[in-house]
Amino acid sequence: MSGLAINRVIAAVLLVAMGVIGVGCRSGGGVRPSPLNDEFVAQIIESHNERVGSIDRLWARVSVRIKGTDARGDGFEEQGEGHLQVTRPDQVSLTIGKLGETYFAYGSSSDRYWMFDLSDSDRRVALVGGIENLTPERADEIGLSVHPGDLISSLGIEPIDPERVIETRWDQESDRIVISLPSRWGITEYWFDPDRGLPGLVRNLDAEGGVIAESELSRYKSLQDDQRRASGVLVPGKVEIARGGAEAENGDFVRIELSEPSQRAIRGMVYNPDRLVRAYRIHEIVDLDATDP
Repeated sequence: MSGLAINRVIAAVLLVAMGVIGVGCRSGGGVRPSPLNDEFVAQIIESHNERVGSIDRLWARVSVRIKGTDARGDGFEEQGEGHLQVTRPDQVSLTIGKLGETYFAYGSSSDRYWMFDLSDSDRRVALVGGIENLTPERADEIGLSVHPGDLISSLGIEPIDPERVIETRWDQESDRIVISLPSRWGITEYWFDPDRGLPGLVRNLDAEGGVIAESELSRYKSLQDDQRRASGVLVPGKVEIARGGAEAENGDFVRIELSEPSQRAIRGMVYNPDRLVRAYRIHEIVDLDATDP
């Protein structure tokens, strides 16, 4: 993957950290009642919470394919591989590269978020900002459509609080139960397969209800425990993300495939931008809080 390619697809790759993974339960959903009632929705939520309650971290090797449109309006397709690492409640790390070289790293924690462009070995750049100073406008400038604090909620590895549910409905076209929850800048929708009890779609909406991104989840596989044994908790092996707006009209997408998803130990430094700056031998640090959105 060339340095130029990495530079032009950074915003697209951020989709992977935005709504990429929905962790669900094993098969055990019921037959859809008609009409949809509160008891059945409560069963879906309870089943989901029972499975994800034991998940405190997720580690996976990933392969990524991106089809997008650059700033000049030219189409492109790129592929890469890397690692996705998540620790609840608020730590996320994603790296993308090729042939053992890391070209891009994204991360967030309770107080900071960062993006490292490592594609040029002579000019490695780190962009770092404070969570408390992040606005939707500033996030949009760097290609991040949702608040980093909502990323793990969008990933689906947090229990759903029934008291925070805004709306539930049955989508007849997809034959799925839709459960809507508030996010910091809008709404996150989980679209559950009622027969399996698994989310097949995570949709992120802005404050006006416009679609930011849609993540289709499939090929569920068992999450391994810290001893590399199958835990029985299912995670999607394939996730395909499409953005809303013009990107959707262009058919742009990010396709991510997970291998060896597990709860293995994760090194704390992957969530520490100061340590990563030293480890990646960064040449330039850009303070996102000091720039105008």
